[in-house]
Amino acid sequence: MRRIKSALLVTVLTCGLVVTPVFAEPSVDDLKKDKEAAQSEVDSLQSELTDLLSKISQLEGDLISKGQEITQAEEDLAAAQEKEEEQYEAMKLRIKFMYEEGDTSVLETLVSAKDFSDLVNKAEYVQNVHSYDRKML
Repeated sequence: MRRIKSALLVTVLTCGLVVTPVFAEPSVDDLKKDKEAAQSEVDSLQSELTDLLSKISQLEGDLISKGQEITQAEEDLAAAQEKEEEQYEAMKLRIKFMYEEGDTSVLETLVSAKDFSDLVNKAEYVQNVHSYDRKML
Protein backbone atom coordinates (compact mmCIF):
# COMPACT_ATOMS: atom_id res chain seq x y z
CA MET A 1 0.00 0.00 0.00
CA ARG A 2 2.74 2.24 0.77
CA ARG A 3 4.22 1.58 -2.63
CA ILE A 4 0.97 2.38 -4.32
CA LYS A 5 0.69 5.66 -2.46
CA SER A 6 4.26 6.52 -3.39
CA ALA A 7 3.70 5.59 -7.02
CA LEU A 8 0.49 7.59 -7.14
CA LEU A 9 2.19 10.61 -5.58
CA VAL A 10 5.10 10.41 -8.04
CA THR A 11 2.65 10.12 -10.94
CA VAL A 12 0.62 13.13 -9.81
CA LEU A 13 3.74 15.22 -9.32
CA THR A 14 5.14 14.21 -12.69
CA CYS A 15 1.89 15.05 -14.45
CA GLY A 16 1.75 18.37 -12.66
CA LEU A 17 5.24 19.27 -13.79
CA VAL A 18 4.70 18.16 -17.37
CA VAL A 19 1.54 20.19 -17.79
CA THR A 20 2.33 23.87 -18.16
CA PRO A 21 -0.35 26.43 -17.83
CA VAL A 22 -1.41 28.12 -21.00
CA PHE A 23 -2.35 31.77 -20.68
CA ALA A 24 -4.91 33.10 -23.02
CA GLU A 25 -3.93 36.07 -25.16
CA PRO A 26 -5.62 39.28 -24.12
CA SER A 27 -8.76 40.05 -26.00
CA VAL A 28 -9.13 43.04 -28.31
CA ASP A 29 -11.48 44.71 -25.82
CA ASP A 30 -8.87 44.38 -23.07
CA LEU A 31 -6.22 45.88 -25.33
CA LYS A 32 -8.53 48.78 -26.26
CA LYS A 33 -9.26 49.44 -22.58
CA ASP A 34 -5.54 49.40 -21.81
CA LYS A 35 -4.89 51.75 -24.72
CA GLU A 36 -7.64 54.13 -23.57
CA ALA A 37 -6.30 54.10 -20.02
CA ALA A 38 -2.78 54.82 -21.27
CA GLN A 39 -4.08 57.59 -23.54
CA SER A 40 -6.01 59.10 -20.64
CA GLU A 41 -2.87 59.09 -18.52
CA VAL A 42 -0.86 60.67 -21.35
CA ASP A 43 -3.53 63.38 -21.75
CA SER A 44 -3.48 64.05 -18.02
CA LEU A 45 0.30 64.32 -17.96
CA GLN A 46 0.22 66.55 -21.04
CA SER A 47 -2.25 68.84 -19.28
CA GLU A 48 -0.04 68.99 -16.19
CA LEU A 49 2.99 69.76 -18.37
CA THR A 50 1.11 72.58 -20.10
CA ASP A 51 0.07 74.03 -16.74
CA LEU A 52 3.64 73.83 -15.42
CA LEU A 53 5.07 75.46 -18.54
CA SER A 54 2.49 78.23 -18.22
CA LYS A 55 3.44 78.79 -14.58
CA ILE A 56 7.14 78.81 -15.47
CA SER A 57 6.51 81.39 -18.17
CA GLN A 58 4.53 83.55 -15.75
CA LEU A 59 7.26 83.26 -13.09
CA GLU A 60 9.92 84.21 -15.64
CA GLY A 61 7.87 87.30 -16.53
CA ASP A 62 7.52 88.17 -12.85
CA LEU A 63 11.25 87.69 -12.37
CA ILE A 64 12.06 90.02 -15.26
CA SER A 65 9.61 92.59 -13.91
CA LYS A 66 11.12 92.44 -10.41
CA GLY A 67 14.60 92.72 -11.89
CA GLN A 68 13.56 95.89 -13.71
CA GLU A 69 12.00 97.26 -10.52
CA ILE A 70 15.24 96.55 -8.63
CA THR A 71 17.28 98.28 -11.31
CA GLN A 72 14.96 101.30 -11.22
CA ALA A 73 15.12 101.40 -7.41
CA GLU A 74 18.93 101.32 -7.52
CA GLU A 75 18.94 104.21 -10.01
CA ASP A 76 16.49 106.15 -7.83
CA LEU A 77 18.66 105.50 -4.78
CA ALA A 78 21.77 106.77 -6.58
CA ALA A 79 19.91 109.91 -7.70
CA ALA A 80 18.60 110.50 -4.17
CA GLN A 81 22.06 110.10 -2.69
CA GLU A 82 23.46 112.56 -5.22
CA LYS A 83 20.71 115.05 -4.41
CA GLU A 84 21.35 114.59 -0.70
CA GLU A 85 25.03 115.36 -1.23
CA GLU A 86 24.16 118.50 -3.23
CA GLN A 87 21.77 119.67 -0.53
CA TYR A 88 24.34 119.02 2.16
CA GLU A 89 26.95 121.05 0.28
CA ALA A 90 24.44 123.89 -0.22
CA MET A 91 23.57 123.84 3.48
CA LYS A 92 27.26 123.98 4.43
CA LEU A 93 27.73 126.93 2.10
CA ARG A 94 24.73 128.74 3.63
CA ILE A 95 25.98 128.12 7.17
CA LYS A 96 29.43 129.36 6.16
CA PHE A 97 27.87 132.51 4.67
CA MET A 98 25.79 133.12 7.80
CA TYR A 99 28.89 132.69 9.98
CA GLU A 100 31.04 135.02 7.89
CA GLU A 101 28.41 137.74 7.49
CA GLY A 102 27.25 137.61 11.06
CA ASP A 103 23.77 136.91 12.27
CA THR A 104 21.80 140.04 11.49
CA SER A 105 18.22 139.99 12.59
CA VAL A 106 15.30 140.76 10.32
CA LEU A 107 14.47 143.81 12.41
CA GLU A 108 18.00 145.22 12.02
CA THR A 109 17.86 144.72 8.28
CA LEU A 110 14.51 146.46 7.95
CA VAL A 111 15.43 149.35 10.31
CA SER A 112 18.62 150.04 8.36
CA ALA A 113 16.59 150.89 5.25
CA LYS A 114 17.26 154.39 3.86
CA ASP A 115 13.89 154.94 2.23
CA PHE A 116 10.64 153.12 1.50
CA SER A 117 11.84 151.41 -1.69
CA ASP A 118 14.95 150.17 0.13
CA LEU A 119 12.69 148.87 2.91
CA VAL A 120 10.57 146.95 0.38
CA ASN A 121 13.69 145.54 -1.30
CA LYS A 122 15.17 144.43 2.03
CA ALA A 123 11.85 142.91 3.12
CA GLU A 124 11.69 140.94 -0.14
CA TYR A 125 15.32 139.86 0.33
CA VAL A 126 14.65 138.68 3.88
CA GLN A 127 11.56 136.79 2.68
CA ASN A 128 13.53 135.12 -0.13
CA VAL A 129 16.36 134.11 2.21
CA HIS A 130 13.89 132.73 4.72
CA SER A 131 12.01 130.78 2.01
CA TYR A 132 15.27 129.46 0.62
CA ASP A 133 16.44 128.33 4.06
CA ARG A 134 13.12 126.60 4.78
CA LYS A 135 13.17 124.86 1.40
CA MET A 136 16.73 123.68 1.85
CA LEU A 137 16.06 122.39 5.35
